[in-house]
Amino acid sequence: MQTIDRILVTTDFSETSQAAFSLARQVAEKFEAEISLLHVLEVQLPPLVFEPSGAGAGVPEQQRAKHAEARLEGFGARLGEDIDTMVTSGTPHVEIVKFAEDNAIDMIVMATHGRGFFSHVILGSTTERVVRRAPCPVLTVRDPALSD
Repeated sequence: MQTIDRILVTTDFSETSQAAFSLARQVAEKFEAEISLLHVLEVQLPPLVFEPSGAGAGVPEQQRAKHAEARLEGFGARLGEDIDTMVTSGTPHVEIVKFAEDNAIDMIVMATHGRGFFSHVILGSTTERVVRRAPCPVLTVRDPALSD
């Protein structure tokens, strides 16, 4: 049987992410595993028109990162856990898989959001891409509201 020492939980701060964390906590307790909580900021394309002075260049990204770090710490504190938290930016599925590889993660736990067919075809699914590329098992947690 595979041991699970390190669990990665991804979050977008949604209720479904909280449900994923709750399930990850149960697994962590059973295996006495550590939990890391990761939020990935999607890189935004730069505006088409720049200020000639360059004032404020990079500030929105920095502000987004600081805001996300504060939310992530609050999210972890609300869940009553002393866990490692990390905010990174990039393409979510790429960053999640990279984090798992770089940190010897044994299991990824992440929420699925059940977007409709059109959104899935056009945008793809971060969860599906992680499942296909992850170096470890991926436990997906469906939005409880969709369990009807």
